[in-house]
Amino acid sequence: MQVLKLFLIRAFIFIFIFFPLATKAQITYFASASVHADNSNTNAANNPAAVTPPANMRDGDLVIFTGVRRISNQTLTISNTGGQNWNSLPVLTGVADISPRIFWCRFNGTWTGDPSIEMGGASINTAVMHVFRPSARTYSWAMDVGQTIGAPTTRTATINAITNTQNTTLVFAAWFTADDNTWDQLTAGWSTPGSSQYRNPIDPDMSCTFAYRIFTVSGSTGNVSKRQATNQTDNSRTAIMSFYPFRTNMSAFLLE
Repeated sequence: MQVLKLFLIRAFIFIFIFFPLATKAQITYFASASVHADNSNTNAANNPAAVTPPANMRDGDLVIFTGVRRISNQTLTISNTGGQNWNSLPVLTGVADISPRIFWCRFNGTWTGDPSIEMGGASINTAVMHVFRPSARTYSWAMDVGQTIGAPTTRTATINAITNTQNTTLVFAAWFTADDNTWDQLTAGWSTPGSSQYRNPIDPDMSCTFAYRIFTVSGSTGNVSKRQATNQTDNSRTAIMSFYPFRTNMSAFLLE
């Protein structure tokens, strides 16, 4: 009887503790929010730009928060953290008349207010939040491939491939132009989170758009492109990066 009891205890530990930890993490797109909506004329010069997060978020979610101002060489910063610990990626200046920046965090489960981005002035400003979810609240996030930037000068703006080292990754790409472009012809296999684009039509106008792809094996992501459907040949500032979920304090073989 004692041997049977010990066997059952060990079986319980394996089935309910070690087996779930060994399963591969899953990533899903959850929701997006912005200030303001695509092609909205409402108060498009607000500063700081505060975004009300999507409802029903949960701790462990990955939050990618992007700000863009229609001006050259402006460094954007987080103004109100909303109770989160934000990571600030390098500025995306260098293309005339457009100043984007991307921030990200692991949501801790509680917003203390709407997070906001300090734009440095009340010119044409847009802020967009995209939320992705791991398979359990116990996951944290890290970057696999850091932000890589580009500056396409053609109507079809191509972002070059990056190479992931982790098996389960979210690859996130962004395009910005100093014109109110619409965008189409996204590369097959990729998806657009939120709106097709976020145009700010107040003169002088601008636009941004995003894409993501979830990979379950390491290796090259392949190039990803979007086409400027209107206005057609504006210079773009682009960025691409990848994130992976992991369980805190677990050995490496349990994370795959």
